[in-house]
Amino acid sequence: MKHVKHPKRTTAIVGTAVVGTVMVATAAWAVFGSTIVAGASGGAEQVKVITVVGQQVSTTLLPGEASDVNLAIANPNGNVRAQITGITPGSIVIDGIPPSDVSTCDDYLITNQGSLPSPLPTLGKNGSTTVTVVGGVKLDNAAPLTCQGMTWTTNWDVTFQAVR
Repeated sequence: MKHVKHPKRTTAIVGTAVVGTVMVATAAWAVFGSTIVAGASGGAEQVKVITVVGQQVSTTLLPGEASDVNLAIANPNGNVRAQITGITPGSIVIDGIPPSDVSTCDDYLITNQGSLPSPLPTLGKNGSTTVTVVGGVKLDNAAPLTCQGMTWTTNWDVTFQAVR
């Protein structure tokens, strides 16, 4: 069998292939080369800080004794709930003794996280709760006599995250 060349048909096929390739490339550019601009507006929610009031359960301690601390926590926000993410002891303010003894007695007053509820609570909108830090304050066994009669205020850092 003899192979017959058809120059017009070959030219037509090649021409169609070239035109088809150019059209496909143009179509691809049209799809991938387009830039669509869209605008969206938004803003950040305004959230008030939660309030915390602490109350030491045992108001006076002897050396070696510990006391729980109750933290009354309130969420003043009507638009979001407040998920408590952490409670840590903060600064201690000592009073009732000579200023020269404050730095000495500061070393014998121990605040720690003690035992916290797990998981930490989430306050509802405008909600409140009391969290007890078990063993939150302790007067060390070795507290010297110069510390007798001192008073103190412990501060607690409560962090939260606003959630819907």
